[in-house]
Amino acid sequence: MVSPQAVIFDVGGVLVGSPFLAALRWAENWDLPRTALEKLFGEYSRNVEPGEEPPMWHEVECGRVALSEFVEHMGKILGPELPHDSKARGLTGADFDPFADAEPIPIMIELAHEIRDRGLRVAILTNNVREWRQWRDRIPIECFDPVIDSCEVGLRKPDHAIYSLICNRMGLAPNDCLFLDDHPGNVEGAIAVGLDALQVTEDFGAAAMKVRERL
Repeated sequence: MVSPQAVIFDVGGVLVGSPFLAALRWAENWDLPRTALEKLFGEYSRNVEPGEEPPMWHEVECGRVALSEFVEHMGKILGPELPHDSKARGLTGADFDPFADAEPIPIMIELAHEIRDRGLRVAILTNNVREWRQWRDRIPIECFDPVIDSCEVGLRKPDHAIYSLICNRMGLAPNDCLFLDDHPGNVEGAIAVGLDALQVTEDFGAAAMKVRERL
Protein backbone atom coordinates (compact mmCIF):
# COMPACT_ATOMS: atom_id res chain seq x y z
CA MET A 1 0.00 0.00 0.00
CA VAL A 2 1.35 3.43 -1.00
CA SER A 3 1.65 5.90 1.88
CA PRO A 4 -0.73 8.85 1.43
CA GLN A 5 0.44 12.37 0.72
CA ALA A 6 -2.74 13.81 2.22
CA VAL A 7 -5.35 12.84 4.80
CA ILE A 8 -8.87 14.18 4.28
CA PHE A 9 -11.10 14.49 7.34
CA ASP A 10 -14.86 14.62 7.57
CA VAL A 11 -16.10 16.98 10.30
CA GLY A 12 -19.14 15.57 12.12
CA GLY A 13 -18.32 12.22 13.72
CA VAL A 14 -14.60 12.61 12.98
CA LEU A 15 -13.34 16.00 14.18
CA VAL A 16 -16.39 16.91 16.29
CA GLY A 17 -19.27 14.89 17.73
CA SER A 18 -21.52 12.95 15.37
CA PRO A 19 -24.37 14.98 13.82
CA PHE A 20 -26.33 11.75 13.34
CA LEU A 21 -26.32 11.04 17.07
CA ALA A 22 -26.97 14.71 17.77
CA ALA A 23 -29.96 14.65 15.41
CA LEU A 24 -31.43 11.73 17.36
CA ARG A 25 -31.02 13.66 20.62
CA TRP A 26 -32.49 16.75 18.98
CA ALA A 27 -35.52 14.79 17.74
CA GLU A 28 -36.09 13.34 21.20
CA ASN A 29 -35.89 16.80 22.76
CA TRP A 30 -38.52 18.08 20.33
CA ASP A 31 -40.78 15.02 20.76
CA LEU A 32 -40.18 13.82 17.21
CA PRO A 33 -40.18 10.06 16.56
CA ARG A 34 -37.13 8.53 14.89
CA THR A 35 -39.33 7.59 11.97
CA ALA A 36 -39.74 11.32 11.34
CA LEU A 37 -36.01 11.68 10.70
CA GLU A 38 -36.06 8.76 8.29
CA LYS A 39 -38.95 10.33 6.41
CA LEU A 40 -37.27 13.73 6.23
CA PHE A 41 -33.72 12.73 5.39
CA GLY A 42 -34.42 9.62 3.34
CA GLU A 43 -31.49 7.49 2.23
CA TYR A 44 -28.78 9.88 3.32
CA SER A 45 -25.92 8.54 1.24
CA ARG A 46 -27.81 7.47 -1.87
CA ASN A 47 -26.69 9.10 -5.10
CA VAL A 48 -29.55 10.65 -7.04
CA GLU A 49 -30.04 9.31 -10.55
CA PRO A 50 -30.00 11.70 -13.55
CA GLY A 51 -33.43 13.28 -13.96
CA GLU A 52 -34.53 12.25 -10.48
CA GLU A 53 -35.68 14.96 -8.08
CA PRO A 54 -33.24 15.00 -5.15
CA PRO A 55 -34.46 14.85 -1.56
CA MET A 56 -34.81 18.34 -0.13
CA TRP A 57 -32.15 17.67 2.49
CA HIS A 58 -29.62 16.95 -0.25
CA GLU A 59 -30.42 20.37 -1.70
CA VAL A 60 -29.93 22.00 1.72
CA GLU A 61 -26.48 20.43 1.97
CA CYS A 62 -25.70 21.62 -1.56
CA GLY A 63 -26.57 25.19 -0.59
CA ARG A 64 -29.54 25.44 -2.94
CA VAL A 65 -32.30 25.40 -0.30
CA ALA A 66 -32.33 27.43 2.92
CA LEU A 67 -32.58 25.62 6.24
CA SER A 68 -35.67 27.67 7.11
CA GLU A 69 -37.38 26.37 3.95
CA PHE A 70 -36.52 22.80 4.93
CA VAL A 71 -37.96 23.28 8.42
CA GLU A 72 -41.15 24.70 6.90
CA HIS A 73 -41.30 21.62 4.67
CA MET A 74 -40.72 19.48 7.76
CA GLY A 75 -43.76 21.02 9.41
CA LYS A 76 -45.98 20.25 6.41
CA ILE A 77 -44.78 16.65 6.17
CA LEU A 78 -44.95 15.84 9.87
CA GLY A 79 -47.86 18.06 10.88
CA PRO A 80 -50.60 15.44 10.42
CA GLU A 81 -48.66 12.99 12.60
CA LEU A 82 -47.96 15.36 15.49
CA PRO A 83 -50.19 15.77 18.54
CA HIS A 84 -51.99 19.09 18.61
CA ASP A 85 -49.93 20.26 21.60
CA SER A 86 -46.55 19.00 20.30
CA LYS A 87 -43.80 21.56 20.80
CA ALA A 88 -42.39 20.46 17.44
CA ARG A 89 -45.15 22.52 15.81
CA GLY A 90 -43.24 25.62 16.85
CA LEU A 91 -39.94 24.62 15.24
CA THR A 92 -37.98 27.22 13.29
CA GLY A 93 -34.75 27.00 11.33
CA ALA A 94 -32.89 28.45 14.32
CA ASP A 95 -34.02 25.49 16.44
CA PHE A 96 -32.54 22.88 14.10
CA ASP A 97 -28.79 22.69 14.63
CA PRO A 98 -27.26 19.35 15.63
CA PHE A 99 -23.85 21.06 15.77
CA ALA A 100 -24.98 23.51 18.46
CA ASP A 101 -23.41 21.46 21.26
CA ALA A 102 -20.81 19.59 19.20
CA GLU A 103 -17.46 19.33 20.93
CA PRO A 104 -14.11 18.68 19.23
CA ILE A 105 -12.67 15.18 19.51
CA PRO A 106 -9.19 15.69 21.02
CA ILE A 107 -7.67 12.46 19.69
CA MET A 108 -8.61 13.34 16.12
CA ILE A 109 -7.52 16.98 16.41
CA GLU A 110 -4.15 15.80 17.73
CA LEU A 111 -3.93 13.33 14.85
CA ALA A 112 -4.48 16.10 12.31
CA HIS A 113 -1.67 18.16 13.86
CA GLU A 114 0.61 15.11 13.91
CA ILE A 115 -0.01 14.40 10.23
CA ARG A 116 0.67 18.00 9.30
CA ASP A 117 3.87 18.01 11.37
CA ARG A 118 5.03 15.04 9.27
CA GLY A 119 4.83 17.27 6.22
CA LEU A 120 1.63 15.76 4.81
CA ARG A 121 -1.46 17.67 3.70
CA VAL A 122 -4.54 17.66 5.91
CA ALA A 123 -7.87 18.70 4.42
CA ILE A 124 -11.58 18.72 5.21
CA LEU A 125 -14.43 17.36 3.10
CA THR A 126 -17.80 17.85 4.78
CA ASN A 127 -21.48 17.69 3.93
CA ASN A 128 -22.80 20.74 5.70
CA VAL A 129 -25.34 23.56 5.78
CA ARG A 130 -24.84 27.28 5.19
CA GLU A 131 -26.55 28.12 8.47
CA TRP A 132 -24.27 25.79 10.47
CA ARG A 133 -20.97 27.63 10.62
CA GLN A 134 -19.94 27.44 14.26
CA TRP A 135 -18.13 24.12 13.83
CA ARG A 136 -15.34 26.12 12.19
CA ASP A 137 -14.73 27.89 15.51
CA ARG A 138 -14.41 24.61 17.41
CA ILE A 139 -11.50 23.14 15.51
CA PRO A 140 -8.13 24.57 14.41
CA ILE A 141 -9.49 25.36 10.95
CA GLU A 142 -6.18 26.94 9.89
CA CYS A 143 -4.61 23.47 10.07
CA PHE A 144 -6.69 22.24 7.13
CA ASP A 145 -6.19 23.17 3.49
CA PRO A 146 -8.34 22.94 1.51
CA VAL A 147 -11.69 22.97 3.31
CA ILE A 148 -14.39 21.72 0.96
CA ASP A 149 -17.91 22.30 2.26
CA SER A 150 -20.79 20.81 0.28
CA CYS A 151 -22.97 23.88 0.69
CA GLU A 152 -20.27 26.06 -0.89
CA VAL A 153 -19.52 23.89 -3.93
CA GLY A 154 -22.99 22.54 -4.77
CA LEU A 155 -21.90 18.92 -4.43
CA ARG A 156 -22.21 16.45 -1.58
CA LYS A 157 -20.79 13.10 -0.58
CA PRO A 158 -21.05 10.42 -1.88
CA ASP A 159 -21.20 12.10 -5.31
CA HIS A 160 -17.99 11.04 -7.02
CA ALA A 161 -17.46 14.58 -8.28
CA ILE A 162 -16.82 16.02 -4.82
CA TYR A 163 -14.00 13.55 -4.13
CA SER A 164 -12.45 14.40 -7.48
CA LEU A 165 -12.81 18.10 -6.65
CA ILE A 166 -10.81 17.93 -3.43
CA CYS A 167 -8.10 15.82 -5.04
CA ASN A 168 -7.83 18.34 -7.88
CA ARG A 169 -7.66 21.23 -5.41
CA MET A 170 -4.65 19.56 -3.79
CA GLY A 171 -3.07 18.57 -7.09
CA LEU A 172 -3.04 14.92 -6.04
CA ALA A 173 -4.26 11.68 -7.54
CA PRO A 174 -7.03 9.91 -5.59
CA ASN A 175 -4.69 7.06 -4.61
CA ASP A 176 -2.40 9.61 -2.94
CA CYS A 177 -5.16 10.45 -0.43
CA LEU A 178 -6.59 8.79 2.68
CA PHE A 179 -10.18 9.76 3.52
CA LEU A 180 -11.81 9.50 6.97
CA ASP A 181 -15.58 9.55 7.45
CA ASP A 182 -18.08 8.15 9.93
CA HIS A 183 -20.72 7.27 7.33
CA PRO A 184 -20.19 4.01 5.42
CA GLY A 185 -21.83 5.31 2.26
CA ASN A 186 -19.38 8.21 2.08
CA VAL A 187 -16.46 5.84 2.62
CA GLU A 188 -17.71 3.62 -0.20
CA GLY A 189 -18.05 6.65 -2.47
CA ALA A 190 -14.43 7.63 -1.84
CA ILE A 191 -13.16 4.12 -2.50
CA ALA A 192 -15.10 4.02 -5.78
CA VAL A 193 -13.15 7.08 -6.96
CA GLY A 194 -9.82 5.52 -5.99
CA LEU A 195 -9.07 7.00 -2.58
CA ASP A 196 -7.99 4.89 0.35
CA ALA A 197 -10.66 5.33 3.02
CA LEU A 198 -11.47 4.40 6.60
CA GLN A 199 -14.77 4.47 8.44
CA VAL A 200 -14.34 6.19 11.79
CA THR A 201 -16.39 4.76 14.65
CA GLU A 202 -16.72 6.05 18.20
CA ASP A 203 -13.50 4.19 19.05
CA PHE A 204 -11.39 7.17 17.99
CA GLY A 205 -8.22 5.72 19.46
CA ALA A 206 -8.52 2.71 17.16
CA ALA A 207 -9.22 4.99 14.19
CA ALA A 208 -6.13 7.08 14.91
CA MET A 209 -4.03 3.92 15.17
CA LYS A 210 -5.29 2.68 11.79
CA VAL A 211 -4.40 6.02 10.21
CA ARG A 212 -0.88 5.93 11.65
CA GLU A 213 -0.42 2.41 10.26
CA ARG A 214 -1.08 3.79 6.77
CA LEU A 215 1.31 6.74 7.00
